[in-house]
Amino acid sequence: MKKLAVLFAFLMTTTVFAHMDGETVAPLAADATEAQKQVIRDGAQNFCDGAEEDAKEECVMDFFANHNLEEEPSCD
Repeated sequence: MKKLAVLFAFLMTTTVFAHMDGETVAPLAADATEAQKQVIRDGAQNFCDGAEEDAKEECVMDFFANHNLEEEPSCD
Protein backbone atom coordinates (compact mmCIF):
# COMPACT_ATOMS: atom_id res chain seq x y z
CA MET A 1 0.00 0.00 0.00
CA LYS A 2 2.87 2.34 0.78
CA LYS A 3 4.38 1.73 -2.67
CA LEU A 4 1.06 2.57 -4.27
CA ALA A 5 0.89 5.84 -2.33
CA VAL A 6 4.43 6.76 -3.41
CA LEU A 7 3.61 5.97 -7.05
CA PHE A 8 0.45 8.06 -6.88
CA ALA A 9 2.36 10.98 -5.35
CA PHE A 10 5.02 10.74 -8.08
CA LEU A 11 2.41 10.76 -10.84
CA MET A 12 0.68 13.77 -9.30
CA THR A 13 3.91 15.78 -9.12
CA THR A 14 4.79 15.05 -12.75
CA THR A 15 1.31 16.17 -13.81
CA VAL A 16 1.46 19.33 -11.73
CA PHE A 17 4.88 20.34 -13.06
CA ALA A 18 4.12 19.51 -16.70
CA HIS A 19 3.13 23.10 -17.37
CA MET A 20 5.31 26.18 -17.24
CA ASP A 21 4.63 28.99 -14.78
CA GLY A 22 2.16 31.50 -16.15
CA GLU A 23 0.63 29.44 -18.94
CA THR A 24 -3.05 28.60 -19.21
CA VAL A 25 -3.35 26.37 -22.30
CA ALA A 26 -4.30 22.73 -21.77
CA PRO A 27 -2.34 19.87 -23.43
CA LEU A 28 -3.67 18.32 -26.63
CA ALA A 29 -5.55 15.05 -26.73
CA ALA A 30 -4.48 12.24 -29.07
CA ASP A 31 -7.15 13.17 -31.64
CA ALA A 32 -6.55 16.94 -31.70
CA THR A 33 -8.06 19.02 -34.48
CA GLU A 34 -6.16 21.61 -36.51
CA ALA A 35 -7.95 24.38 -34.59
CA GLN A 36 -6.74 22.92 -31.27
CA LYS A 37 -3.19 22.72 -32.62
CA GLN A 38 -3.42 26.37 -33.67
CA VAL A 39 -4.40 27.32 -30.11
CA ILE A 40 -1.16 25.68 -28.89
CA ARG A 41 0.86 27.53 -31.56
CA ASP A 42 -0.73 30.85 -30.58
CA GLY A 43 -0.27 30.12 -26.88
CA ALA A 44 3.42 29.38 -27.43
CA GLN A 45 3.82 32.60 -29.40
CA ASN A 46 2.18 34.64 -26.65
CA PHE A 47 3.95 32.85 -23.78
CA CYS A 48 7.43 33.10 -25.32
CA ASP A 49 7.04 36.54 -26.90
CA GLY A 50 9.43 38.36 -24.53
CA ALA A 51 12.36 35.95 -24.90
CA GLU A 52 15.40 36.61 -27.11
CA GLU A 53 15.69 34.67 -30.39
CA ASP A 54 17.62 31.59 -29.17
CA ALA A 55 15.75 31.43 -25.88
CA LYS A 56 12.45 31.93 -27.70
CA GLU A 57 13.00 28.89 -29.92
CA GLU A 58 13.79 26.74 -26.88
CA CYS A 59 10.77 28.16 -25.04
CA VAL A 60 8.47 27.32 -27.96
CA MET A 61 9.92 23.80 -28.23
CA ASP A 62 9.33 23.25 -24.50
CA PHE A 63 5.81 24.66 -24.78
CA PHE A 64 5.01 22.32 -27.68
CA ALA A 65 6.44 19.34 -25.79
CA ASN A 66 4.46 20.18 -22.65
CA HIS A 67 1.27 20.36 -24.71
CA ASN A 68 1.79 17.18 -26.78
CA LEU A 69 2.21 19.04 -30.08
CA GLU A 70 4.72 17.11 -32.16
CA GLU A 71 5.96 19.55 -34.81
CA GLU A 72 8.89 21.85 -35.41
CA PRO A 73 8.38 25.27 -33.84
CA SER A 74 8.21 28.38 -35.98
CA CYS A 75 9.34 31.51 -34.18
CA ASP A 76 8.49 33.94 -36.99
